[in-house]
Amino acid sequence: MGHGGVRRVLAVAANTFRETVRERVLYNLLVFAGLMTVSGLVLGELSIRQDTKIVKDLGLATMELFGTAIALFIGVGLVAKEIERRSLYPLLAKPLGRIEFLIGKFLGLSFTLLVNVCVMAAVLYLTLFMTAIKYESRSLAPDPLLLQAVFAIYLGLLLVVATAMLFSTLTSSALAAVCAVAVVVVGRFADVIRNMQEVVPGAPAWLTQVLYYALPNFANFDLKARVAHGNAVGAGDLALLAVYACAYCGLLLGLASISFRRRDLQ
Repeated sequence: MGHGGVRRVLAVAANTFRETVRERVLYNLLVFAGLMTVSGLVLGELSIRQDTKIVKDLGLATMELFGTAIALFIGVGLVAKEIERRSLYPLLAKPLGRIEFLIGKFLGLSFTLLVNVCVMAAVLYLTLFMTAIKYESRSLAPDPLLLQAVFAIYLGLLLVVATAMLFSTLTSSALAAVCAVAVVVVGRFADVIRNMQEVVPGAPAWLTQVLYYALPNFANFDLKARVAHGNAVGAGDLALLAVYACAYCGLLLGLASISFRRRDLQ
């Protein structure tokens, strides 16, 4: 990809960021995420000793839940809705390749998610600070371990975007949403699939292994409980998560580009 291609990709990414920021659902999700995180202050009253842990658990879970919703329901429309509204044709009539279009869309939504994750993380730290003020004996220093969980959550969201975009190039936005949600839900229970023979006697061993390694393992990115209990995650483990996410995103986007190139847009 030459200098001109990079500029076209960045232009698509910038336009995608502006479009996703204007989505009303984005603001609604952020408002609810903030409210649920702040509600940790109320839940913290249930147990003086567990108040910080409750806020951390709730805040990280809320961040992951609403981030996934944004990645899914905006991600599936990045390509499918452009085709359905026929707004894609003028873009591809210009010197803009389909692969450049896909990469730009992915980068644009990825940056939107980064901004939203940062905002929700800031809200979570603010909530923890307010909780600490209530108990003078508690340290007001921010917990750096939370950033490890936030980093893992963001990597998982990138994988959700790539999954949504793959289905977006294959079918309509409605069906793409159903398929993407199904993959994400199944990926959350990857360990169950691996041990399916114990749950469902007679299940073929080869099938469980194929499903386990073929589907994205979203459970790997769940560090909430570990971090909330104060257990640090090694730099090596975080690096492996990043490599896994990048490799899988590259694979999914590669499949999406093949599907998009073969799709008849007439």
